Amino acid sequence: MNRFDRFLWLLTLIGLLIRVAAVFVLNDYRAPITAEYGIVAHNLVAGKGFTGGGWLGPEQPTALNTPLYPLLLAFWLWIGVPLPFLAVELVQAALSALIVYLIGKVAAQIFNHVVGTVSAIGITVYPPLIYFCKQVSPAILTAFWVALVFYVVVFFFAQPTGGRAALLGVVWGMGLLAEPILLAAVPGVILLYWFRQAPSERWCSVWPLAGALLLAALIVLPWTVRNYVVFHRFVPLKTSFGLNFWMGNNPNATGFLYTMAGEPMPHTLPPERVAYLASLNEAERYAVLQREAWQWVIAHPDRFLELTIKRIGYLWLISPTFQITAENIVEPSYFYLLRYAIQIPLLILALIGLIIAYRHYRAALLICLWWLVAFTMPYAISVAGNTRYRLPVEPVLVMLAAVACAAALSRWRST
Repeated sequence: MNRFDRFLWLLTLIGLLIRVAAVFVLNDYRAPITAEYGIVAHNLVAGKGFTGGGWLGPEQPTALNTPLYPLLLAFWLWIGVPLPFLAVELVQAALSALIVYLIGKVAAQIFNHVVGTVSAIGITVYPPLIYFCKQVSPAILTAFWVALVFYVVVFFFAQPTGGRAALLGVVWGMGLLAEPILLAAVPGVILLYWFRQAPSERWCSVWPLAGALLLAALIVLPWTVRNYVVFHRFVPLKTSFGLNFWMGNNPNATGFLYTMAGEPMPHTLPPERVAYLASLNEAERYAVLQREAWQWVIAHPDRFLELTIKRIGYLWLISPTFQITAENIVEPSYFYLLRYAIQIPLLILALIGLIIAYRHYRAALLICLWWLVAFTMPYAISVAGNTRYRLPVEPVLVMLAAVACAAALSRWRST
């Protein structure tokens, strides 16, 4: 193990201690809000399978979310430890701490070791990656898998062997069961890497990549088959996009989950429409809503564009949801103000880093930009109501900010 790796592991340990301390200080593990994830987890433990209440329908088989996080909750409920959600939050603390090492290695590989060092330090003390450890939601799990997939992709292309291709396939497949956006993010990054190679070398990586794709598909396949058997339609990962697309594109749409009057968006539907939707299975219900949303978008392209611009702002700054309604808002108001205070300087530094990377690290910049675009688009066209949605790719912003900080450090040393 070289000196840089030892330093990264030391930061990882420090990050773990900070996160574990935060879990106990924040003390939200005795009876936390678990939303739909807890419902599915309890049903799994009770032998009912992946069933839940869902939106606009009764409790029935669900694929509203991918299975990895409910399975994590169900495991700790099933083994019967006294404080199962404390165990969940401690696992999340460990996964969040591992992001320190993963991002440090990625940044060192695609930029340089100074950027890798600064990135790792930033991730170690980055408040959202500390705070969300205490929340029973997929935020930390998805952030970890996104970082791990990013790491494996980068190191596959550093040395595209069969073993690394197999690892890429397994990690990508498992990552898809945690975060479906990886379905688009990973191929884009792979293509960017592939076209960077000399034409004579590109084809050497085709078969390993094909093997990785096959492995990822095989890992996802049982879940997809289950969904087809349950819903009688092709649902590769989750059903929720149709619902979210409708909530973001209808006559009452605001860009987040509520109307401007604070009414949950599903409450705007007339009772007879709700009754009809409830008679369908989950996949059929959200497919109907998705078709209606597309019809609305085609009829109102100017309004769709306006909402899309707002949603991008809500995603990368903060949604006004907490100012409009108290429903499902479990964090104190100062939490959202602190997110502003953190996010705005981070975005400014990341923009400076982007300009520097354009001059000196153009290939790395393209990879980071694709990662950001891939995770922005689904929310830009649907809803951007929760701050946790962007957490999986906030480490990319930290890396770009680290480019700016490393450049400033270099200039200071040279004076």
